[in-house]
Amino acid sequence: MADQPELSVQVRVLPLIGPGKMALLEGVDRQGSIAAAARMMGMAYPNAWKLLESMNGYFREPLVTRVIGGRRGGSASLTPTGRAVLDIFRSMETKAKIMFASDVDALNLLLAPASARQQADCDPIEEGMGSEDCSEKKQGGGGRRRLAQRAVSGE
Repeated sequence: MADQPELSVQVRVLPLIGPGKMALLEGVDRQGSIAAAARMMGMAYPNAWKLLESMNGYFREPLVTRVIGGRRGGSASLTPTGRAVLDIFRSMETKAKIMFASDVDALNLLLAPASARQQADCDPIEEGMGSEDCSEKKQGGGGRRRLAQRAVSGE
């Protein structure tokens, strides 16, 4: 059914962690830099730093460590706790997708074809859940495009 939106399950452990924060952790891990991870996500460095600091505050040990300055401008890396949190979160996502797969399929069967729905910026379920991507789209942002770029780059 090419005209059907693809429904998915999104795991969030509010306010601790969610898909965006985990994508930021993955970006830091891959890039070795908070600034590079922020750029990759289309996020301002100060916002990325605030998110990382807030996550660090929730756990017994920091999730990210950084080396300030230097010739190359410093670096950042995940701590063993950061790696564990990321791995546990991804495991939770995988289990949730498996557990809810049949329910998501059932919802997909109940959706009207795109041609019959009023053309909106967001999928009805996404909009009803107050999705960050949906809010971004309504404000003219490229939330889905950024998510697609992250998926293509393997984040």
